[in-house]
Amino acid sequence: MAKTQNRGGEYRRMLLEQQGSRGNAPDTGESGGFFRIRFYICLCLFVCYLILDYTKASVYTLDSGRIYAEITRDVASELNLEETLAKVMDSVWVSEDEEP
Repeated sequence: MAKTQNRGGEYRRMLLEQQGSRGNAPDTGESGGFFRIRFYICLCLFVCYLILDYTKASVYTLDSGRIYAEITRDVASELNLEETLAKVMDSVWVSEDEEP
């Protein structure tokens, strides 16, 4: 059994060496590590939201109702993004003298 594990480790080492010589970057370890950290942060924030909602508690002026209101707020209409984008597009000058 130990011999099989040793050969598996040797095969993995050879495979990593071969990929490292062809790849741009060496193996940096575990892939998806940053995603995993973001996932756990989001999970913790969601659990905090559930606790605030379930217990009807608040932290300073922050409660679950205010969090929900901020998430569902339409920022695009408040900032007039469509109107601003239309003005920017109108101000773009395209030269018609260029040949394709």
